[in-house]
Amino acid sequence: MKILYDHQAFTGQRYGGVARYFHDLMESLVDMGVGVKLSLPFSNNEYLKNSSVRRPNEFRHIFGFMPTNMLVSRTNRLNSIVQLQKGKFDVFHPTFFHNYYLNHLKKKPFVLTYHDCIKERFNLNHIDNASHAQKQELLNKAAKIIAISENTKADLLEFYQIKPEKIEVIYHSSSFRNHQLPVGFQVKTPEKYLLYVGARNDYKNFTGFVTSIASVLHQHPDVQLLCAGGGDFNKAEHELIDSLNLQTQVKHFHFQSDDTLFYLYQNAIAFVYPSLYEGFGIPILEAFACGCPVVLSNTSCFPEVAQDAALYFNPSDKEDIADKITAIIENESLRKSLVQKGFIRQQNFSAEKTATQTLNVYKSIL
Repeated sequence: MKILYDHQAFTGQRYGGVARYFHDLMESLVDMGVGVKLSLPFSNNEYLKNSSVRRPNEFRHIFGFMPTNMLVSRTNRLNSIVQLQKGKFDVFHPTFFHNYYLNHLKKKPFVLTYHDCIKERFNLNHIDNASHAQKQELLNKAAKIIAISENTKADLLEFYQIKPEKIEVIYHSSSFRNHQLPVGFQVKTPEKYLLYVGARNDYKNFTGFVTSIASVLHQHPDVQLLCAGGGDFNKAEHELIDSLNLQTQVKHFHFQSDDTLFYLYQNAIAFVYPSLYEGFGIPILEAFACGCPVVLSNTSCFPEVAQDAALYFNPSDKEDIADKITAIIENESLRKSLVQKGFIRQQNFSAEKTATQTLNVYKSIL
């Protein structure tokens, strides 16, 4: 069996959950002896730099960031079209929602992975460029749809016209489960810190979270909130931090490798995920794998994924957030209990399981 993947998730993303999902899936399928091809001449994606599937050519932004990205994207799309027209594959698995491929499939089946319905639920048009009608067309024409959680499947059935039996739920996994730090690897971090990972916009609830824990941080001046990735703080975030008098306790941290992120999880008091909504939440599994206690919103997919291995709060209740963050800082036995439960819970998620279930979906449509 030969599976063709396209360029979409990798052209403009150096990091990101969607790109990591497809990278890990392809690597696992290769290990299982499945024929995998990634149509991608140019990319700066970090996950592919040591890939056994494809190591694309890196590019510089010689025309400016957006113009260069657009040029590279169109070049990669042309390459994907060429690979589609050659037809040397059994199943096509696009990595995002552009519909360029529909006129080039030549009756070959395709599988579509749907990660979340955050755009639909919160009416956030900036998340992707695909309209509701365009997505409905792709969902109609896909041979099978992979939802990454039961929560995402329920959302798909709510927002789109789909037969439930067309959707297969296949959970994510995390490569951190088998990750080992180089001997002697260290990163300069605060002695005590809570860890926040990734983007901070809109539904991520960063502003509400920081506001909620301001009093807690003031009561624990030796504790910092470390925000890893997601870009530098913007003007509004700086103003918020200043207004709460948290300049010395809320810090941003750039990281460039999985080793660094692994270390940040490993040495944190806890990983906190205050998002209002997610499709799955790979950082939960990353934290489990690193022995990091997890504190989560009690919404969307989080209870489904973490079950009893996390401490939950209502993301809209400032007092509840403050109480749970205080508990995780002050209660060492609670932290140890969550770490042990996290190690147990992560056993339900593996790259091999994700790949095997996905391969079964491919086989089912041939």
